Amino acid sequence: MALSDSRILPYLSTFLGTVTFGFGVHYVLAPRSAFSNFGFAAPTFELPLIDAIMVLYGFKDLYMGISIWAATWAGNRKVAGINVLALGLCALGDGYVVKSVAGSGEWNHWGYGSVAVGVGSVMLGLLG
Repeated sequence: MALSDSRILPYLSTFLGTVTFGFGVHYVLAPRSAFSNFGFAAPTFELPLIDAIMVLYGFKDLYMGISIWAATWAGNRKVAGINVLALGLCALGDGYVVKSVAGSGEWNHWGYGSVAVGVGSVMLGLLG
């Protein structure tokens, strides 16, 4: 059996979608609290703008979580793999931005991002 046919992959994909959905809920409901999760210092000005940007980001994460769930359970494993791979690449990009701006905190993104890249790659048949 190929690794890409493993029965655990839909559950790993669902877990990653759930984590992403959870981040989205946090960003939408508590944008100022969620802002610190990125590793940035708390802003001292433009709080309404920061709140709005965080809520926008939260809705993107809600969409991504739902997209992963839908592709995993009602769609196609390859489509789910593309979604999970895209999630991982997005997290790796987030980590790069955080490192560039804050000087640290990149592994808060790169940890799960690298897992998502791995799971997505396996689901696509690129690994195993």
